Amino acid sequence: MSDGPFSAIVSDIDGTLLTRVNDRISERLKAAVAEVTNRGIPFSLSTGRMRRSAWNVHREISANATMICYQGAMAVDAETNTLLRHERLDESTAFAAIEFFKGRGLDIRVYVDDDVFVSHQNEEDFDYAQRNHATLVKVDDLFPLAEREPTVVLGMCPPSEMAEHVDDIARLLGSAAEVTHSLPHFCEVGSPRAGKIRALRWLAERHELEPSDYIAFGDGLGDLEMLRWAGRGYSVGDAHPMVIDTADDHVAGPDSEGVALELERLSGDGTLTSSS
Repeated sequence: MSDGPFSAIVSDIDGTLLTRVNDRISERLKAAVAEVTNRGIPFSLSTGRMRRSAWNVHREISANATMICYQGAMAVDAETNTLLRHERLDESTAFAAIEFFKGRGLDIRVYVDDDVFVSHQNEEDFDYAQRNHATLVKVDDLFPLAEREPTVVLGMCPPSEMAEHVDDIARLLGSAAEVTHSLPHFCEVGSPRAGKIRALRWLAERHELEPSDYIAFGDGLGDLEMLRWAGRGYSVGDAHPMVIDTADDHVAGPDSEGVALELERLSGDGTLTSSS
């Protein structure tokens, strides 16, 4: 575990920078991010959120470096919100994912060009669309969307049932897809060129940085490789047990300002000072 010096920061959003309940970003966290970015340190968000939703957080927190969303399938310029990288599912893999989720009776969302397509609408879908400022489109048949090469096909079911589905679809699709189990009731299928770790390798190379230059924060299974990759990886709050075991250190969740406290420890030369 390194104490630095570090020259870049990357963080998950939900459960890491803000709570999953009220999406509140604290003023202390905003001030801590502003302090490091004012020193010219790149601060990137890396999230499973769709582009539109992630961009709102990016702006509110005043992040200053490339934004990674859709579990690494998309990278967006920090200033202009233009696409730098977009890895789509191929038609046959998208079709197979929709077919698998439909056959298992899961609720399905298909993400195409930052719109969300569903075959039926329930209260959870409406709440999701409102929270994420998303356009929700109801269609009678999801299968034709495969031709449009979606960014992600998402299956949802009760957490107690999801683990088996995740394992089965990962075996079914193999190297044709990146399967992510980011939340207990989510299974995301994306391009095999997606994944947070692939996006971070691309980002580091773009900025001529090494993994050891990065501090990373996360709480979900989709953050595991990111925390292993970084020079110092923090699990945050009520993180998945595997994430806590993987991380170099653990900090409190958003309600207790865990990330803000660590950012405040980052000195001018990029090293971490002792906790006060």
